[in-house]
Amino acid sequence: MKIVALILLFVLLFTFVFGIHRVGNASMNPSVKEGDILLFYRLDHNYHSGDIVVLEKNKKKQVMRIVAVSGDEVDITKDGLKVNGHPQYGLEKSYIMENTEQFVEGITFPIILKKNEFFVLGDSREHAEDSRIYGPVSTEEMLGKIMTVIRRRNF
Repeated sequence: MKIVALILLFVLLFTFVFGIHRVGNASMNPSVKEGDILLFYRLDHNYHSGDIVVLEKNKKKQVMRIVAVSGDEVDITKDGLKVNGHPQYGLEKSYIMENTEQFVEGITFPIILKKNEFFVLGDSREHAEDSRIYGPVSTEEMLGKIMTVIRRRNF
């Protein structure tokens, strides 16, 4: 009975409280690499700019960084990303390796985020399919905040 109770507790915890996700692409390099295993927390819906989250968009799980929250104005020009008119110099941050540019097939800028909307970008800006293509992400599409990253090596 104790083993069954422990298994049931484990299943409930990892169904409703925590989640595990294996990263399948390089959109968050170098912060999160392809193949890394992420542990995320589902119950904290208080998201802030800079948080790394697991979300489900177009029936596909993704790992992205929040760059703007509800009420913010996001614009991407030839000079790069601007949030509320302030340049966000990604190359000065250690986790951004490329300039932030618009995609031809993406959304039209500037955009003002509505209540419970977030603008997410991958750290590997040239290779990420993010809010520049599909637009803002709602709270309902967020699965949780990343708690820890387990670097997967040879298993």
